[in-house]
Amino acid sequence: EQANKTALDQKLKVHPSGEEGSNGNHLGPDGKNGVQSMASVAQTITFIRRISKRTGKKEPDEFLQRLNFGAPADIKENKPLSTKDKGWNCLINFFCHFVFDPFSDIYYYWLSIISLAVLYNFIIIPARVSFSELEQGNFFTTWMIIDILADVLYVLDFFASFRIGFLERGLLVTDTAQLSKKYVKSMAFYIDIFSIIPTQVVYFIPGFARPVFARPAARIIKLLKGKRIMQFVDRSECVSNFPIFSRLTVLCMAMLMVMHWNACLYYFLSIEIIEKGYPNVTDLDSRSNFIYPPSVDMDGHANKYASTSMKYAFSLYWSTQTMTTIGEVQQPTEVWEYFYLTFVFLVGVMIFASVVGSIGNVITNLRANRNLFQDRLDNLKEYMGYRKVGKDLSNRIIRWFDYLWAQNHTFEEEDVLKYLPDKLQAEMAIHVHLATLKQVELFQNCESGFLIALVLKLKHQVYSPGDYVCRKGDIGREMFIVKQGMLQVTADDGRALATLSDGSYFGEISLLNVGKNGNRRTANVRSVGYSDLFCLRKEDLLHALNDYPEMREVLKEAARQKLARDAKPQQDEDTTENERRISFTNSVELADTLGKRLEDLEKLVLTLAREVKTTNRHVVSLQKQLSSVYPNSRGSPDERNSSDSDS
Repeated sequence: EQANKTALDQKLKVHPSGEEGSNGNHLGPDGKNGVQSMASVAQTITFIRRISKRTGKKEPDEFLQRLNFGAPADIKENKPLSTKDKGWNCLINFFCHFVFDPFSDIYYYWLSIISLAVLYNFIIIPARVSFSELEQGNFFTTWMIIDILADVLYVLDFFASFRIGFLERGLLVTDTAQLSKKYVKSMAFYIDIFSIIPTQVVYFIPGFARPVFARPAARIIKLLKGKRIMQFVDRSECVSNFPIFSRLTVLCMAMLMVMHWNACLYYFLSIEIIEKGYPNVTDLDSRSNFIYPPSVDMDGHANKYASTSMKYAFSLYWSTQTMTTIGEVQQPTEVWEYFYLTFVFLVGVMIFASVVGSIGNVITNLRANRNLFQDRLDNLKEYMGYRKVGKDLSNRIIRWFDYLWAQNHTFEEEDVLKYLPDKLQAEMAIHVHLATLKQVELFQNCESGFLIALVLKLKHQVYSPGDYVCRKGDIGREMFIVKQGMLQVTADDGRALATLSDGSYFGEISLLNVGKNGNRRTANVRSVGYSDLFCLRKEDLLHALNDYPEMREVLKEAARQKLARDAKPQQDEDTTENERRISFTNSVELADTLGKRLEDLEKLVLTLAREVKTTNRHVVSLQKQLSSVYPNSRGSPDERNSSDSDS
């Protein structure tokens, strides 16, 4: 890209004066604008190429690549095209070596296109044979164009059948000579030969002009390709994410197809064969009520039954009414009418039985999971009522079931995946839970085989809000991986010490007997809300370690490191707690000392108060003595009494 840009700049270089380029051409202001626009186009093309390269292919996941779960290996060996082949030679070489993989998407898309052409013939050919109006006017031109397109698809499918691969000894055969030989020896080859015969030539043969239905009837050989529709239906059920809906759709289409064919047959027998035997079509007394009503009235004018749409609608209604045995059917009068109606009734009964049975199965399958889940809940409710379980516990259990149903956790993964080999089970489990497993630090350094053995043993468990997953001091018999939810590591007094979220794991320390507690739990773990966990039992872990003994030390080392990381904050917290306790103890001792000093001070105050009281009494006594010795030294007795009281 840089080289192209440099070359472009050299070619489109303009002097600062804007007068002359490097090639001697004179460029004015318009030339400058043209050069700038061309440079912008070049930059846009470069940007588009860069974006296409960036978004063309998704980078494989490193975690899956380490487990050999990257892109699946191709079972066929493609011969690389020579770099010398270019243009038409490269295209011809590609088609010469191209082979359809019967399990690929491109073959499925091709089947869908061919099925549309076959379905067109199944619908239109009987209608054109029965209703002669469809072979006239604009209808005829339309059908001829669509017929040619369908025949072209038939021819392309004939040649494509020589390149449809097949499996031999588990490998896709891509040898074109072997594929062609197998196809030529099969019955499908002869069927395809007959189906690609150009039937349009009958329109140029005068002998096929009468009767009118002879020409479209020649295309009945196109219906031999009906097997393509069955292949498409089978393939659709395999690749569809809604197989029940697919089966119901196919059933309805088959039922409508049978009714359509019966409607065309009814009108064909009524008009083309039976009605021509009546000399006067307007004579209702001699005419059978079983066949299609006359399209002209007594005066010979066309009535409502003369239009093509009414003819098909009436015939389809009669076919539906007869085959479903709903409503009153006209009583047959002729022998052939009895036989024909009996045959239609038998076919209708079989279709009705098939439809009712299939729809019943579809409805049952739609609610099978819900019914099984509801039966379990009903049995549990009955058991809790019989055992007189408390209302609080009963509500917790019911809410737990409601959470399972709301989160689509009602599937038993073991029952669904038990038909797969262990390798595919492990690959399925890792792809489903990839986001969680990639966050687990414990699995980062594990061997792929050991990790696969562990993933196959993981069991899904759901805990309700407030449930304790494990308690400190319990025997550790399993470890847990948090898939979704939030849990708290709590102390003995209920304080939250740490929070665990998606990808966290715990319980491996007691499983591996690491630390001073041995196989005892080292902490309490409580679920804050509803938590989805993966549980790995000790027996399963030891069984995997027996096959991979070198992983024991790896897991123990990881557990020791985690224990050391968890112990450091715990030590810091213990130190802080001790400091707090020491500070609290010192405060208590200081308070006791202050209390004792206050008591001593109170005693001193009381002693001083007693001394003051005694001193006052002595002063009063001395005043009395002085008053008796010097009676005139002070005021009146009343004054002396007041003075004594003041003192």
